[in-house]
Amino acid sequence: MDVKERLKRWFKPRFAVLYPFAVFMIIFANCDDRSLGFGIWFIAAGEIIRLWANGYAIKTEKLTTSGPYAFVRHPLYLGTLLLVTGFIIFLRVYYIGAALQAVMVIVYARTIKEEEDLLGKKFKEYAGYKKKVPALFPTVFPYKEGEKWSFSLERLVRSQEYKPVLWLGVIIIGFYLKGKLLAEKEPVDAGKIRLMAVAVLLIMADISGEIIKWFKRRK
Repeated sequence: MDVKERLKRWFKPRFAVLYPFAVFMIIFANCDDRSLGFGIWFIAAGEIIRLWANGYAIKTEKLTTSGPYAFVRHPLYLGTLLLVTGFIIFLRVYYIGAALQAVMVIVYARTIKEEEDLLGKKFKEYAGYKKKVPALFPTVFPYKEGEKWSFSLERLVRSQEYKPVLWLGVIIIGFYLKGKLLAEKEPVDAGKIRLMAVAVLLIMADISGEIIKWFKRRK
């Protein structure tokens, strides 16, 4: 994905709606051990669903009904909503968080309709799949029809979903340290220095990956 395509993706409505919220969080929000303990479960669940889905998704050539797509039509969006819910709990911003979730649901509803109109035109079996599999709230009974394939690590790597995992770690560490150092006025100790080092290593891992990809494209 080149810079132009990446910028175009970043400013899609379903991503852009998060940016004002993110700025507000950076300036005003704080966490504590209790909110981290509750919120981290939603964050982990959301990212696991996204990783699981990206290991199955074939977005253009075939209708994906394997893995999480057998239980919910849009597992990536479900994962994102769980991530946002986790951060709302983690950062204790319940009122503004509820407003953000409402806006996201409206944006996603429009996006889902547009995507499903295209899928319905491209795949004749999509109508039957849509009737049996919910959009965002998973069913207990998996969809057994259609072509099935196994999880692919290569497909997951191509999706670059590992990048959000790295940055989720950085963001969680950053807000945790902000809460401890600025809100609770705790001193810098060895544990906090180790967390800072982990955050730096995660950032370096992402940058190193981008540099490696750049050199490969140059060859």
